[in-house]
Amino acid sequence: MGLAVFVDLLDLFWDQHGIYSLSAVLKRDGFDTRYVASRSPARALKRVLELKPDFVLYSCFSTTVPNAIAFDRMLKSVMPHVVSVIGGPGVTYDHGAIDESTIDAYCVGEGEIALPAFLQSGLPGGNIVRRGERASGGFNQLIDPNSLPLADRSVIYDVDSLLANAPSKQFLSGRGCPYRCTYCMNHAFNEMFSKKGKIVRKKSVDYLIEEVKSIKARYPLHTVIFNDDTFILDRKWMDEFFSRFPSEAGLAYTCNIRANLMTEDIARGLSASGCANVNWSIEAGNDHLRNEVLKRKMTLEQIQGAADLLHKHAIPFRIGNIIGLPGETEAMARQTLEVNISARPTMGLANIFVPFPGVELTEYAVTGGYYNPGNMVPKDYFTASVLEFDDAYKVFIYKLMCLFPVFISWPALYRNAFIQAVLLALPRIVLRFIYEAIYTTRMARFYSGQTPLRQKARMAIRYLRNL
Repeated sequence: MGLAVFVDLLDLFWDQHGIYSLSAVLKRDGFDTRYVASRSPARALKRVLELKPDFVLYSCFSTTVPNAIAFDRMLKSVMPHVVSVIGGPGVTYDHGAIDESTIDAYCVGEGEIALPAFLQSGLPGGNIVRRGERASGGFNQLIDPNSLPLADRSVIYDVDSLLANAPSKQFLSGRGCPYRCTYCMNHAFNEMFSKKGKIVRKKSVDYLIEEVKSIKARYPLHTVIFNDDTFILDRKWMDEFFSRFPSEAGLAYTCNIRANLMTEDIARGLSASGCANVNWSIEAGNDHLRNEVLKRKMTLEQIQGAADLLHKHAIPFRIGNIIGLPGETEAMARQTLEVNISARPTMGLANIFVPFPGVELTEYAVTGGYYNPGNMVPKDYFTASVLEFDDAYKVFIYKLMCLFPVFISWPALYRNAFIQAVLLALPRIVLRFIYEAIYTTRMARFYSGQTPLRQKARMAIRYLRNL
């Protein structure tokens, strides 16, 4: 059928579920697949030319689409007949993102059905759309993950020993999220595919355990990281998982939870089944921001109740938040910090809001005059806010982001007005160094498991390179 090469112009250190799944279905249908990753477009191009692929595939966020466009232009200047397709959130929510490029087609949403068909026939359809054209809405049905072959991690692991040898590896227990948080892309996905089947689709516990065991048999695996937006959605599924995963997989795991879903039984089951820690989000301490602007639909009582249950059952937890939200004031940002301090997480982090295309909160920011869509979208959550705040507040947002884990871990530093003022007066570069030191050490404690020193050093170097 031909050779398809996945090209990644970042140097990532996390698992890429989309590539694993697409590689598995392409191999099932007779294609050969390879993976090329480099932060140097020249080196990536050299390797692609050596492979002589029939197809080149990109998966991008909004901020990395320009990288793929530039690379594809270089590629087509020397291999004009190679067929290129781009997928991922960047084009799923901005169908005009590649109009002025040389990339041949884009994939909206899931590609396991449409991509093999397009590569075989050359004819767009379903979720695959030609460059310059717009999706008509005739999308493929949402796929049942139990119908897919087991994810093909070898496509990346064979060329990336850092990921292959990592003691913690990431998995998905299913697909889809029923919530409509305005800052997240799930609400836009749910609207786009509302008539194409069930949005939330869980793998059977049988399938999931088989998948985990197949990786455990081939690669180092100490801790399973479940990346699902909310792992504990299905109570019946959770009961079966609690009863089987410890004895059949025999691994520690981490997962994402939601405060309004936490119960005594869930906390007890997590603790008894080997859950090493959990992640969840408050996002905003202010009720109006959290429930009206972000549509989290979550009370402060539920937030504190979830924290209390996790403490009771001795489950470490990390809390995520967003600062620099449209309409936010300094008092509101401080309220977010104070709610986190009350929850007493093992680690608390705050990201700066990024107005990604296609999400409701970005539209809210534009309509309310908080954001000029002509401003460049920042590359990540850790750079300066691009909203229409005054310069002093932008500086405060950045400094609070850096100090957030400090104040949560040592609340006395925040409570002491003099020490707080001294810390906030530190140069941004110093605060960023403090942030990175705390972030990397805490995350390593959460996820590194029994990692050899050499592996830890390699992971640290890759992380710093990405900064």
